[in-house]
Amino acid sequence: MSSKTAASWSMGRRMAVWYAASAAALLLVATTTLYLGVASSLEAEGDEGLEYAAASLEKSGIGPGGRPAHDDWPGDGYRVRDAAGGVIASSPEADERLPPGLVAGAGGVDHRTAAGRWMRAVSREIGGRTYEVCYDRTREMELLRRYRRWMALILAPAVLASSVLGALVARKGLRPVAEIAATAARIGPDRLGERIAADRLPAELSDLAATFNVMLDRLQESFRRLERFSADIAHELRTPVHALRNVAEVALTTSQTRADDQEALAVCLESAGGLARLIDRLLFIARAGSPRAVLDLEAVDLTAELESVREFYEPAASQAGIELVRLPSPPLPCRVDRTLMQQAVGNLLTNAFAHTPRGGRVSVAAAVEGADVVICVSDTGSGIAPEHLPRIFDRFYRPDPARPSGAGCGLGLAIVKSFAELHGGRAEIASRPGQGTQVTLRLPVAGPGRIGPAAPSPDR
Repeated sequence: MSSKTAASWSMGRRMAVWYAASAAALLLVATTTLYLGVASSLEAEGDEGLEYAAASLEKSGIGPGGRPAHDDWPGDGYRVRDAAGGVIASSPEADERLPPGLVAGAGGVDHRTAAGRWMRAVSREIGGRTYEVCYDRTREMELLRRYRRWMALILAPAVLASSVLGALVARKGLRPVAEIAATAARIGPDRLGERIAADRLPAELSDLAATFNVMLDRLQESFRRLERFSADIAHELRTPVHALRNVAEVALTTSQTRADDQEALAVCLESAGGLARLIDRLLFIARAGSPRAVLDLEAVDLTAELESVREFYEPAASQAGIELVRLPSPPLPCRVDRTLMQQAVGNLLTNAFAHTPRGGRVSVAAAVEGADVVICVSDTGSGIAPEHLPRIFDRFYRPDPARPSGAGCGLGLAIVKSFAELHGGRAEIASRPGQGTQVTLRLPVAGPGRIGPAAPSPDR
């Protein structure tokens, strides 16, 4: 038996024991309460009869040595005392049936005679005399004794039955849990597609199973992204590494002049720079998700900053035959991390250039909407299919897996999203295939309120 099965059985036994113990306790409390209620009712009824008997005895006017008629008095024994405590009159059976030391006014007292019969007696002071009366309650005591015996006879099998029922209920109740555990045990890196059959589970566990399945969906998607990322990063690293190796080998075997050496070193330096930029982007994505990430916030004029970015990317736009414009806007003061803002907008412009044909247009605009500043980068390029838009900001995700070498590994928009979230804002995208794309960054005017050392940023 496996450890998980043993643990399940152990839990089942504990549940059965608790079920049986609670059922036994409830049965004991219920039967005891009923017994005490019956006994109390009998005693109260008997005491009420004795009160009536004492009153009847007083009304009979019994005197010294007197005796009430049997039809006029409902008791089974009596004794009448005067104010000094002397016995005025008594029934022949009084000494046997009436217990000694009765206190006038006290509740009923049970007394067992020498013959084994049970008597109940009370003492009441009426008109200066004390009347001690009793009645035979042997049948009542026998009834209560039989009731206690039946209680014992019923409780024992009831506890046994509740134990068996508890074991069955525990086994049936834990079977779905065991199925969930077995399914979870089968899931591994090579079986991430397996799911818990929530529709066959009871309502108490179906929500748990559904939540577990959603978690598995997220894990499976994360594994898929990791696999895609591994393939992408291997592809991206292979090109500059091969370039470095090939150039070095050629330089070692064919270099004859200093100019050849310098050309080879330049190619190596360019390839090393590509590797460094890729590593910087990966580090930025990793560190941006850390709760300890901090920003170097400063008050800037967003309009002036966007114009500076436009000027920086103007040569690249001209070389690609694309018109790059900044739509006019008044000065827009806000608090941002200047370096990260330039990086995010630069990534958007680079993406726009890559997907806009010659003769197209890319525009940058800024505005204030409520408590937010809005940065929009629009292009007239090829656009993005609707099915890709929900995941376009995901790390390592690219709509077109068959990209050319050096086209990046899907981190640019992830960096843009991280920038927006670090500033307490959000990134949005709208696109139509064949008509272009617009990416919008919404940032709080006052910034996120976290000021500290600059967060690491990749080289643009």
